[in-house]
Amino acid sequence: MQGSRELQWRRFAITLVVLVAVLFPAAVAALYVLDPYGSGRVTLIDPPGVRAQGTRTEHASRARDQAFDSVIIGNSRIQALSPERLTALTGARFASLTIPGTHPKEQLTLLRWWLRHRQTPPQVVLLGTDAYWCKADPTLTPVNPFPFWLYDEDPLVYARGLARFSVLEEGLRRIQYIVGARERSRPDGYWDYDPIYVLQGFETPEKRRRLLEYKTEVPVNDTGRFPALEALREAVREVPAAATVVFMIPPAFVTGQPKPGSAEADTEARCRAALGEIAAARPNTIIVEWPGTRRETETADDYFDQIHYKGHLARVLEDTIAQRIRAARGA
Repeated sequence: MQGSRELQWRRFAITLVVLVAVLFPAAVAALYVLDPYGSGRVTLIDPPGVRAQGTRTEHASRARDQAFDSVIIGNSRIQALSPERLTALTGARFASLTIPGTHPKEQLTLLRWWLRHRQTPPQVVLLGTDAYWCKADPTLTPVNPFPFWLYDEDPLVYARGLARFSVLEEGLRRIQYIVGARERSRPDGYWDYDPIYVLQGFETPEKRRRLLEYKTEVPVNDTGRFPALEALREAVREVPAAATVVFMIPPAFVTGQPKPGSAEADTEARCRAALGEIAAARPNTIIVEWPGTRRETETADDYFDQIHYKGHLARVLEDTIAQRIRAARGA
């Protein structure tokens, strides 16, 4: 009797292993063809866009959209910029590939993915170059999770990335999207964070008091090197020379700026100088910034916190950016 049960369990285990060995590769192959995130590796089933699912994965599809010849790349500090308005102001067709919480490594990955999928020459590349580009970390280690496998050129890396339950779930949602049961995410990638900040209480008296407290995001980097900017120098070499590259240093409220004479202020000055060298070495490259104390950095009603400005200030910043772009393009 004992031997019979052991034989049954052995047969069950063998059957399970065989099923997994057969079904698992088949599932990955099906996902590869289905292309849950619209990466374009297989275009057998390739409807425009993807469902709304979060920008970390949405951008794999959005970056392929040939309706846009210009791009905004950065984190939440540049997210408030409206691609639709920049399009109207400049004539270049902008999409936003901004992702909150990302650092240089993820942003450079998106830039290369976007460039790789251009069928016509890019017109404008607008990069948010905030304090994270001034860090000393030579590995550019991300702080938050990011699906690098989704943007990798190696099909095997991509295939391995598909082998997870969350992707299988997204594959089922992709089928729903294909048959019209789910709505498409906004094609140009813009989403207004003002209502979110309001819902999170950033207009309450307590949050307004915190805005007046000193808190800078600028790091102390006394190594003499800025590894992220070194990577940026290499990346912009891949941008066609005729395209305009804009390095935008996002504004910060006065309480978010380094104190004069501090180690942070020294780091910021050297980092900006290094960014200026990159801009000077490439044609059609400009830096847009609002440094120091000025009306745009001293008005508390323009900011939710020390580094996140409100939509109405973003409109002013868009005007400034557009003016500089038009001048650079001779328009």
